[in-house]
Amino acid sequence: MSEQEFLSGFCPKCGESLKVPAKLSQFSCMYCGARLTADELLDKPAGSVSLAPEEAVLRFDAAKKRLPGCVQSFRGYQKKITKGEFEAAFSDVYAMTEPVFRSLDEAVCAMPDETGARLLESANAFLDELELDWAANRNRNGARDDDKMVIAIFLVPAIRKLELPTSEAFCKALQAEWVRRYPKTPFYLGDYEAISTGFRKKLFGLCFITTAVCEELGKPDDCEELTAFRAFRDGYLRACPDGEDLIREYYDIAPGIVTCINLASDRHETYREIRDTWLAPCYDDLQNGRMADCKERYTQMVRTLESRFLS
Repeated sequence: MSEQEFLSGFCPKCGESLKVPAKLSQFSCMYCGARLTADELLDKPAGSVSLAPEEAVLRFDAAKKRLPGCVQSFRGYQKKITKGEFEAAFSDVYAMTEPVFRSLDEAVCAMPDETGARLLESANAFLDELELDWAANRNRNGARDDDKMVIAIFLVPAIRKLELPTSEAFCKALQAEWVRRYPKTPFYLGDYEAISTGFRKKLFGLCFITTAVCEELGKPDDCEELTAFRAFRDGYLRACPDGEDLIREYYDIAPGIVTCINLASDRHETYREIRDTWLAPCYDDLQNGRMADCKERYTQMVRTLESRFLS
């Protein structure tokens, strides 16, 4: 048997995911220290581990301490909300979050009379640890807002994607506790499918931001503004020497910009600002045949929003 072969499974004592060299006849769980053989590994963790009360508490405390690392380890990932980077970045966060939150979920589920209190406790401990970091690194400007976006774009969608018994309840507890502490800068619960789908909507391209603004205003998909912008994209802009490159670039970054806006507390004000500052003048350009002016103005809008939300 090759030394490169590994066995994967779950510890029957603590439920953590393990990957060990297949040549070992015995090994220790790196989480709880239990001595195991390959035959003792479980092929699935959910509902397969029965925890004694004291084991549940130990598992809960351990997972609670590890959860902040699922944000601390990915600082800067709020900039990876582009078509080319999002999927790989999300996979990174998901891979680290899954065993941690699965362990927390199993521990909390083993304490059914304390579920709500334990989830609130873990949400508070999570934010307490991040606050200590922010206080210790005051030179890192915008640290809290950066972590908020990592939570909203990656951590919460990863936990919700797991679809464990406590996934939704924990995310709601975390959101509520964040709002209680920072009422002026709340975030909204996002999900992986909604975010990733945005990058697969090739139809929108240039018009992704325009579509979001029109939706905010309650306008239909075939409204005059969107029809005009799509005609501009498919006609004038595509015929420009740099048109195809600009359309591809917009498609790469626009869904991420819209995601960041939608998860922020001031999204209504932001969409109103985009409409008044850029889109209304752009539409006026189109109505009066000033195609080059529209191109320059729209490009300036995208560059400004990219710098504001993705830099």
